[in-house]
Amino acid sequence: MYQRTKKGIFSAFFKKQFYIAFINIFRYFDSSLEIFLEYLFRSGSYPREIFLKTPIGKQKMTLYCSDDMITAVECFGKLDYRAGRNISCVVDFGSNIGISALYFLTRNSQGKVYLYEPLPKNIERLKGNLHGFENRYELDPVAVGLENGTCSFGCEPTGRYGGLNKSDLENQVDVQVKNANEIIQDILNKNETINILKIDIEGLEEDVINNLTPELLKKIDRIYAETETEFQGDLPGFKKEQYGAIAQFFR
Repeated sequence: MYQRTKKGIFSAFFKKQFYIAFINIFRYFDSSLEIFLEYLFRSGSYPREIFLKTPIGKQKMTLYCSDDMITAVECFGKLDYRAGRNISCVVDFGSNIGISALYFLTRNSQGKVYLYEPLPKNIERLKGNLHGFENRYELDPVAVGLENGTCSFGCEPTGRYGGLNKSDLENQVDVQVKNANEIIQDILNKNETINILKIDIEGLEEDVINNLTPELLKKIDRIYAETETEFQGDLPGFKKEQYGAIAQFFR
């Protein structure tokens, strides 16, 4: 975790995403002013429950640290993974505690979401945040990578930051890893297309995208990838945009 600096807070006022988040916090979050200040200054007491207005009604979510508040605003405020109300199939690589999944699941009452998260603590919290949606998501407790097998997964105490072969992080666990192409092919065996593929797997995003086969890419409408730097290269058949820390690929 980190604390926002004065420079960081000041620079936010010059970014379009800040104003989108500001407007949507007051549209969709209960206790809007309190949420906005906690988001801006990374303050507040945790764990805590927040309530959000969604297309299918008000939803409750439990946050466990200020980083989770950042994620909640990224998904429901900044709209980092913007999804229409007609989505039917979403794949979420790196589901953490289920915040992005809850966003996707609440766009309508029919969509199916496939979740991939390897850390047991995150999975327990994810299940709590997605209570009532059990018939609309499938959870595979694995990390997503380029090859099948077992690998060391490093993470810090909140569970928000971590990844495969991150030996510099204090907590190390062995996790099962599944090949991204095989995962997507299995999903496409049950669905004609994937409306959204969201990838937040702490450093492997570009490798996974660049290794997706052309046959699979043809059946994916939209890709969102969390990137520390601007995504290099293009994908055939997709238009690329960089939205803050998110590389977006559209058909």
